Amino acid sequence: MDIKSKSSKRFSFLIALMLIAIATISFGTMYPSFAKKASVYYVDELHSDDFLYQIYKGSCVFYRDIAEAVEGKSIEYDELYLKTETQAMQGAAHVSEDVIDFVDWNEGNWDIMTKERMNAILLGWRNEIFNGLAGAMDYCVIDNRTGKSVKNVGGNLEMLGSGQEDSELNELYPYYIRISFDSVGNPERVAVKSQKSDELLKSVQRIMKSNYLWSCFWSNIGNDGIQADGSFYYYGEDEAVRKGKTAVFSTPRDVTCVFALTSQQKEALLNSPMNTRSNEEFRVYYYAGVPSTVHLIMLLLLLAAWLLPRCGKYCLHTLRITRLDLEVSGLAAFLLFIWSGEQMAALVSLTNSGYFDEAVNSIFGGALGWGVRSLIIIILNGCAIFLTFAVWYYLVTCWGDITVIGIRQFVRERSLLYRCFGTICGWTKGKINDFKEEILHVDLGEKANKTIFKLVAVNFLLLAAACVMWVFGWVALVIYSIVLYFVLKRYVQKIQEQYRKLLDATSSIAGGNLKTEFPEDWGIFESYKQELSKIQDGFKNAVEEEVKSQRMKTELITNVSHDLKTPLTAITTYIELLEDESISKEQRREYLAVLKKKSTRLKFLIEDLFEVSKATTGNVTLNLVDVDICHLMRQVYLEYEDRVEDAGLIFRFRLPEEKVILKLDSQKTYRVFENLYVNIIKYAMQGTRVYVSADKTDKGIAIELKNMSASELNIAPEDLTERFVRGDSSRNTEGSGLGLAIAKSFVELQGGTMQVEIDGDLFKVMLMW
Repeated sequence: MDIKSKSSKRFSFLIALMLIAIATISFGTMYPSFAKKASVYYVDELHSDDFLYQIYKGSCVFYRDIAEAVEGKSIEYDELYLKTETQAMQGAAHVSEDVIDFVDWNEGNWDIMTKERMNAILLGWRNEIFNGLAGAMDYCVIDNRTGKSVKNVGGNLEMLGSGQEDSELNELYPYYIRISFDSVGNPERVAVKSQKSDELLKSVQRIMKSNYLWSCFWSNIGNDGIQADGSFYYYGEDEAVRKGKTAVFSTPRDVTCVFALTSQQKEALLNSPMNTRSNEEFRVYYYAGVPSTVHLIMLLLLLAAWLLPRCGKYCLHTLRITRLDLEVSGLAAFLLFIWSGEQMAALVSLTNSGYFDEAVNSIFGGALGWGVRSLIIIILNGCAIFLTFAVWYYLVTCWGDITVIGIRQFVRERSLLYRCFGTICGWTKGKINDFKEEILHVDLGEKANKTIFKLVAVNFLLLAAACVMWVFGWVALVIYSIVLYFVLKRYVQKIQEQYRKLLDATSSIAGGNLKTEFPEDWGIFESYKQELSKIQDGFKNAVEEEVKSQRMKTELITNVSHDLKTPLTAITTYIELLEDESISKEQRREYLAVLKKKSTRLKFLIEDLFEVSKATTGNVTLNLVDVDICHLMRQVYLEYEDRVEDAGLIFRFRLPEEKVILKLDSQKTYRVFENLYVNIIKYAMQGTRVYVSADKTDKGIAIELKNMSASELNIAPEDLTERFVRGDSSRNTEGSGLGLAIAKSFVELQGGTMQVEIDGDLFKVMLMW
C-alpha cells in the first residue's frame, strides 16, 4: 500500500510539474508576439501628451520672462493672464433674490483671491519647468513686436523653424517645436520637426488650443455665485451689488516660443529619470494583452487542478500540505491573480526593452557575450514565471476536493469562518435553549400565576442590580414590577384563550368532523394549526383508503366467483354431454379434451390464488442463491420464444455485457419474468416491438420492460397489480388476473420494488433490486 501511495505521489507531482512547465514555456514563447502588439500602442515620449503639456507650461512660464525683458520691470503672472471688469447694477430690483443669496464676495477679496490663485498656478509650473524641461532642452522666447528674445543657449536658435535657418542649424536639431502666438493668444503658426512630424504637428496644435490654464484656474472654485463664463456678483464699497467678470488668458500673446533638442539632448532626455518611458512601455504591454494572457493560463491551470482529482491515481489535493483553510488560500490566490498580471507585464516590458541585458552587462563589466547574457535572461525569466505559476497551482490545488465532495461539503470542512460561525451559533443556541427551559418554560395547560411570579421575581432581581447606585430607584422598581405583573398576566390569559381554540378544533376533528375550518389567528399556536390540518388530511386519506379497500374486496369476490364459475360451468356441461350414450367416440374424445383443458385452467387458477395468498401474508420460504439475473431473463424468454413468434412480437434486449449476480430465489424470480412475459404476449399489440433493458446500479440492477398495448388502457397503473385485475375489463382473455400481483409480491419479498406506468397505450414495468 505504501509503494502504491508513493507511486501516486510521484505521478501527481510529475503531472503538476509538467503542467507548470508547459504554462511557463507557452508564456515565454509569446514574448515576441507581445513586443509586436506593444509596438502598435507605443507612443514616443517626445510625442506624448505629457511632454507636450510641458511645452505648453514652458510657453506660459517664459512669457513673463520676455515681458519683463521688454518692459524693463518686474511683472506678476496675474498681470499677463487675468483681466477683471466690473459694472454697477441699476438698482437692487434688477438683481434676483437667487443671485443675492449667493453673493459672498466684495471687490477686494475677489481680486486678491484671483491674483493669488493665478500666481500660485504659474509659479508651481515655473518650478516644475526649471527643474526639468529648461535644463533638458534649448529654448528661445521672442517678442513679435520688438524682436527681443530670451533664450538659454547661444547661436541663432530664434531662426529655427522660421524657414530662414541654415542647413547647419537644421541639422544640429533633429527635434524642435516653434509656436507663434498672435495678439489674442491663438497659435497662428506652428512648425515642428521629428521622425513623425505630421502627428507631432497635430498634437501640438491640439494642446495649445486646449485652454489648460483656464481649466486649472476655474477648477475647485466651489462657489455657487460664480457663473460658468467667469462672471460673478459682489458688494461694492457703497454696499451695492455689482457685477464683475474675470477673463483668463490660457496662452501668451504676441510671442514666439521655440523648443529644440540636439541629438545628445534627445538621447539624454529619453533616458533621464524624469522620462516616463518605462511607465509608457509597461502600459503598452498591458494593452498588448500580457495580463489577460497570464490570467487565461492561470484559469487553465485552475481547471486542470479541479479536473485531475477525478483521475483515480492523482492525489496531490489529498496531501496535508494542500489542506489550507479556504479563506487563506482564497485570499492568497486572489492577490496573486491581481498582482501577477501587472508584474508579468513589467517583466516582459523590461526584458524586451533591453533593461535586463544592460543590467547583466553592467554587473559582469561587459565580459559576457550577447549569447551568454541572453541565456541568463531566459533562465531568470523562466524561474520568475515558473515560480508564479507554481504558487498559483499550489493554491488552486487546495480547492481540488470541490469536484470530489461538492462545494457545500468542501466549505463545511475547509472554511475557517464556517467552523467559527457554527461553533458560535451552537454555543448561543445552547444558552438560549437552557434559558428557555429553566426560566421561561410555561405550561399553557394550567394556571400560569406561579410561572408569572417566577418571571417577575427574576425581573425584580435584575432591575434591583441595575438600580443599586440610585437610592430612589427602589420605589420606581416596585411600581414597575407591579405593572409588569398585570401586563404579563393579561398576555398569558390571551395565550390561554388561543389554547382553548386549539382544544376546540381538536375536539371537533376527534368527533368526526373532517371539514373543520380554522379561520382565527392562533398566535403562538399557529404552527399547531398547520400540523392539525395535516392530521385532518391524514384522516381523510385513511377514510378514502378504507372505502377503496372495501370496493376492491367486493370486486375481488366478484372476479374470483366469475373466474372459478366459468371453468366449473364448462366442466358440468361437458359431463352432462358425456352421460349421453348416443354420442360417438370422436365426440367423446373431443369432450374429454375440453374437460381436461378446463380442469387444468381451474387447477392453475387455484394454484395462483394460493401463491398470491401466501405471498401477501409472507408465508413463503425463500431459497436465496447467487443468480445471474441477465442470464435468467434470456432463459425465460427462450422458453416462450415460440409463443412470442405466434403473437407477432419482436423482442429487443439491452443488457449489461458483464454478469450481474444477485442473492435471489431462482424459482420465484423465474416466475416473476414468466408472468411478465406471458402478460406481454397476451396484451401487446401484434407486430410491435417489446423493449427489455437492464442497467447496473451501485446497489444492484434496474430492469425495464416496455410494450404497446393492443387495447386501450383505461385503468390506473397501481390497480393493475391488484389481484384478479386484467387489462381488458370484459375479461375475454384467458388468465387468472393474478400474474402481475404474484410478480410484484415475489419481487418485494426478495427486497426489490416493482412499479407499473402507463403513458397512453405504452405499458411499462420497472424492477429494482
